[in-house]
Parts: sequence; structure tokens; C-alpha cells
Amino acid sequence: MNDDASPRARLQRAAAAVLARLRERPEAELLEQGRKLVGELRRLRDFETMGSLAETVTRHLPGDATARRLYAQSLIETGHASAAVDVLRALSRRLRRGEPEWAEARGLVGRAFKQIFSDAGDKTHRGAIDALHHAIDAYREPFEADPDRHFWHGVNLVALLVRAGRLGTARRDDPDARAVALRIVRTLETKPPEQREPWDHASLAEAHLGLGHWDRVERHLHDYVASAGTDAFALGGTLRQLVEIWDVEAEGARGAGLVGALRAALMSTPGGEVDLSGPELQRLSHQPGPETNQLEAILGHEGPVTWRWWQTGLERARSVCAVREQLGGRIGTGFLVRAADLGLEPGDELLVMTNHHVVNDQGVSPGLPPDAVEIAFDALEGGHVSTVREVAWRSPVDRHDACLMRLDAPPPGLAPLPLAKSLPVMPAAESGEPLPRVYVIGHPGGRELSFSFQDNELLDHEGPPRGVPPNPDAWRVHYRAPTEGGSSGSPVFNARLWQVIALHHMGGRVMPRLNGQSGTYAANQGIAVMSIAKAVKA
Repeated sequence: MNDDASPRARLQRAAAAVLARLRERPEAELLEQGRKLVGELRRLRDFETMGSLAETVTRHLPGDATARRLYAQSLIETGHASAAVDVLRALSRRLRRGEPEWAEARGLVGRAFKQIFSDAGDKTHRGAIDALHHAIDAYREPFEADPDRHFWHGVNLVALLVRAGRLGTARRDDPDARAVALRIVRTLETKPPEQREPWDHASLAEAHLGLGHWDRVERHLHDYVASAGTDAFALGGTLRQLVEIWDVEAEGARGAGLVGALRAALMSTPGGEVDLSGPELQRLSHQPGPETNQLEAILGHEGPVTWRWWQTGLERARSVCAVREQLGGRIGTGFLVRAADLGLEPGDELLVMTNHHVVNDQGVSPGLPPDAVEIAFDALEGGHVSTVREVAWRSPVDRHDACLMRLDAPPPGLAPLPLAKSLPVMPAAESGEPLPRVYVIGHPGGRELSFSFQDNELLDHEGPPRGVPPNPDAWRVHYRAPTEGGSSGSPVFNARLWQVIALHHMGGRVMPRLNGQSGTYAANQGIAVMSIAKAVKA
């Protein structure tokens, strides 16, 4: 299969090539290529690569305000908001007030302080309130300088002013949130509907939210979600704004439904991603869904279907667990399976599947012995932790890299994950058809439970009817998905039904292609659960 179909992979290769050449010889043509790639990487939310390239470009073009600003944005998106403020304030000082990059830099100062406020656990703490006020001031300045052009600054200003009012921290000289919202609506509604860009609809939705016009909020969100120009970067930013700044879930069922609908839309968009803590997953799993009319208002007639699909994913995530070293941190991921689905008895017993290189009873490094680990289901209320009674079946790394464990205390009320009876059909390389998508749920880097939806394409597999596995008992599956250490043992799901097709066990930038094809590519690798089940039953 040709992995050139992945925009993310193509951009990363292009960025790496430009970086290498810039370090040798910073020619003008290369610097221009680098500037363009920085913007494209931002759109795909690859902020690590974006930051490296923007840093290199600004070393050779220190006067390039756009590249410097995008470098600051990469700092914000990678958790360095305070450093970004220093970069942006210095940039703002050397720009003339009123020029486009000045307004963009000031707006990004607001974005950085908004992130500092959002990250604060206690929103009433002095540091959080100071960040909120700094964000208001940063957005206010460009908006008041030219409200007809800088309406996006005004939208953020409205959201922050409303939040300050709710917290009781509004200042006497702060502008009136309602007046700002009305000005934005008047400005944007002069533009004919057919000429409106996606951000126009997002801005109108937020402005109407500030005015309490819920029907209009939903109507503009529908136009925003339906727009071909609304990608995962845009949806993720809007969702973050509604949750972290507007706190619309606190507005009751309609606010919670609005967030739920947008989250479902984000997760069905290539490039969408969400990390959920155990308590968050518990809350979302038990939270009433949006009304059908609200789903249709925001997501169209397919809204209820999209919502059910997303809710199924949430339910599947509850049966994914963390494998932890006793008295230590997370070392991998596992998931519940039904013994009968693998030919083991008693059939209704719940087992946990993970990698042999995570847990094994043979003392094979780096895996830990079963009595040294514990299995944690963070999605259950209060959490549920069990020790391992015994290993029911295992297969070494060079075959299936799988381990099935019996627990001393199986989790109550959780269902085993359904195992797919077949692997997705791969399109012929010359057909031009899109590759099937897969989804991974696990604990990357030992962090909270993560849904991986970024660039998740099934690249190839060795299953029937066209697979040619060198080991007929273990069929490898290759896919592209962002995984890290701690993802080992994660379930890999098919797109439509949320059925497990593979057990994730490794990845690399230089993986030999499957089925006798020459060459290598960047890929993750799992072992098809069909072949694991066949081996267990043998």
C-alpha cells in the first residue's frame, strides 16, 4: 500500500527534509518553503514539528513576524504558555500598532493567558484571575482599534468578560459583554450567508451565546460543522473555548448537549483527538445525551447516528484498563475480553489481554511478572484495581506478543470488548479509494486514557484473503496512529462498529512493508485478534 495518502506523513517528511537542508545552507527558496510548511503543520496540529521548523526559520529570518508568531503558538500548544507570552510581548513591541501581525500577536498573547487561566484548577486563585484579566486586555486592544476587522478578538473578549462576570471578578472599566456581542453580530450579518467563512459561523455562534440566543447558536454551529473548511484544528479550538472559557456545560442540559454534539463531530473528523480522565469518562458515560432535535440542529439528519457511534466508543473505553507496576506508574494498557471468544473456559469469564512484553510469567524483560502488576479500570466510579491471579495463556514477542490474564477481582458492570470476525478489506493501490480507518484507545506515555483519532489509517494487513504472512499463525496489522510507550497492549478498533481487530504492540519510523512488498514506511504494528484467537484455540 502507498502511504503517500497521509497528509501528516507527507508534511513530516517534507519538514524533515527542509530542516536538514536549512541547517546546511539557508537559501531563500528553502526558507520560503519552511514558512509555508509551518502554517500547514499548524492546520494538522503537529505542533512539535511546527515549533522546530518555525524556530529554524526565525533564526535566519529574525524579522519575519509571522514565523515568530507561529513559533509562539507552538509553544502554547505544547504547554509553554508563559514562554510564549515573553516571545509575543517582544514581538508586539517591535510591530506598528494597527498592522495585521500586531493584531495577530496581541490576540495570541490573549490566547496564552487564556490557556494559563484554563489550566488553573482553582479559577478563583489570584494567579488565575490575573491571567483572565491579562487575556481580556490583550483581546480588547485590537478589537477596539478596528472592531469590524478584528471580530475574532471581540468574540474571545465576550467569552472572557462573561466568565469574569460569573466569577465576580469583572473590573469597573471592562467593556460590556453584551454590547461587544451585538457589535460582532451586526458586523458579520452584513456579509451574505453564501460568502461566510467557517470562522464567521463560529464567531456568530459565540456572539449569540453571549446574547443568550440558543437557537441561533445551534444554527450557526450547524453551518460551521457542515463547512468543508472546518477541520479538526478548528473544531478542537471551538470545543475547547466552549468548555474551558464559556463553561457551557454548567448552563444545564442544553449547554451539555451542545458540547456533546460538538465532541461527537470532532471525533468523527480525521485528526480529532481527546484525552479523558477516569472521572471524565464516568461523567460522560452517564450524562444524558442531547435531544434528537438538538443533534439534528447542529449535526444534521445524521446527528443521532453520529452521537450513537461516539457513545459506543465511550462505552468501549470503559473496558480498557491501565497495567500498572504495583506501587508504581502505568507501564502499559490492557482490555477486557470474553473467555469463550478465545476458546477458553469458563466461557463467561472476563480476562484481560495485554502484550507479552508488558506482562509475562517467564521473566522475559522488559515484561513484569504477574505478581508485580495491578490492573486499574479508571472508568469505573471510584476506580477499580485488581491483582492478577494467573496467566491463562501467553505467546512470546516473536509470535503474537500476547498475554491473557485472570484477575483476582474482575471489574463489576463492564462488558468485554467485541472481537472482529474479519479484518477490513484493503483497496487496491491503483483504485484511489481511501484507506480504512482505525481507532486506538490506550494510555500513551502512561497518561490518562486517550482516544487516538489523528491520521489513523489502516495501511495493510496479512489477513485473508490476500495476506501473505511469513508466520501463518500470527498476522501483522500495520496502521498509522499516534502512539507512545504505555500504548502497548491497546485495542485497535475498526471504524464503524468499534470491534477490536488487533492488539497493538510496537511502532517505528522504519517498518518493513508487509506481504512481500519492498521498502519501508513509518507505521504502528499490531497482531490481528483473529490470529490470536486461532492460536489460543489450537
